[in-house]
Amino acid sequence: MVKYFNTPYPIQWLSGILSFFASIVIKKDIHKAVLSSFHGDGYRGNNKILFESLIYNSKIKPVWLTRNHSIYKDIVSKFGNSHVAYTHSFRGIKEMASAGLVFLSHGTSDYPFMYLPRRACCIQTYHGLPTKKGEYMRPDGNKTPGFFHRIILRYRFNRITHFLSSSPFVTHLYSKRFGLPQSIFKETGYPVYDKLIHSKNNKDYVLDKLSTDLKPEFIFLYAPTYRKFSKTKWFPFPSFDAKKLSSLLEKYNGVIVLRPHPNERASLEKLLNISPRFLEVSHKEIEDVCELLPAINGVITDYSSIYLEGLLLDIPCLFIPYDIKNYSRGIPYDYDTHTPGAKVLDQDSFHKEIQNMIKHPGRYARERERVRNLFFSSTDGKATKKVIEMIEELVAKEDY
Repeated sequence: MVKYFNTPYPIQWLSGILSFFASIVIKKDIHKAVLSSFHGDGYRGNNKILFESLIYNSKIKPVWLTRNHSIYKDIVSKFGNSHVAYTHSFRGIKEMASAGLVFLSHGTSDYPFMYLPRRACCIQTYHGLPTKKGEYMRPDGNKTPGFFHRIILRYRFNRITHFLSSSPFVTHLYSKRFGLPQSIFKETGYPVYDKLIHSKNNKDYVLDKLSTDLKPEFIFLYAPTYRKFSKTKWFPFPSFDAKKLSSLLEKYNGVIVLRPHPNERASLEKLLNISPRFLEVSHKEIEDVCELLPAINGVITDYSSIYLEGLLLDIPCLFIPYDIKNYSRGIPYDYDTHTPGAKVLDQDSFHKEIQNMIKHPGRYARERERVRNLFFSSTDGKATKKVIEMIEELVAKEDY
């Protein structure tokens, strides 16, 4: 279980100041790559895959920067002290200042308060697919961000020299959202999905993580997105009857796995106590959802990109867009056209579609294929190889 902590802010601020001066006096090493994720508190996603691949690359020297004790110790135990440093330590400042390659998963917030050397290639791998508006793509239409907001956005994203993408459609959406030219986008695909594409059913692994004695035939993943200004409503149906749903699941020997967004603070204990057919798997139990998806028979969500990741395995999906008219983030495309599954707003319809996913998993197959092809130009599972080749080309140009 990962335990997070924040370095005291005065130390972070001081480290940020020192990192600026360090970038002036410390010589650049084009072979040095620094990586992090989830605002410096995570070890996940594309950057994790690339880091662990670059460990064995003779041309690149990767270092993971973190402010998390558990992550630091885990990397030391696996790869030794030379490949990890605390972000705001003197060594962390030195590693950042000398880096020729800096990898982001969210933005400059992955290295809180740290100065990213302008001479480095800054590669945004990102942490999801574009299912929501944000940044320059405002939820309320074409209104542009305010003056101070634009300054923050420029600081967070204008340093990016290369931005990974998985298709022309994804490039188009991210270019508009972040106000970046399409020329910096590299349609290599996302490394985090390689293992998913080549995965086999890992139901036993997932059930072990869930700590359940049940041996279900069908596992449904319910993963709604985060709402900044309101709490997520689980099973947001009028007069929701959890026992009735439990009986349906028992009939087909199924379970519903509840996966809250990592920023979600709501407790699911009341629901979990109603029936063993409701299980929870948070990011603490399985941090990478790609380890969970191969065991799943159906994805249930609202606006989360998790259904797109499930499409790589052709997993049926079901949508509960109960607040789409006032959803604070907004959707960057026509919702109905890009969500290949039934939409439900009441419990009877929900039960019916659960049974359809069990009895008729091929339903919506053509729609799933169409949307998959729109978001993923390639599903060959070679994105990691393509990104590393891109990195090696960047280093070779600098060396020359």
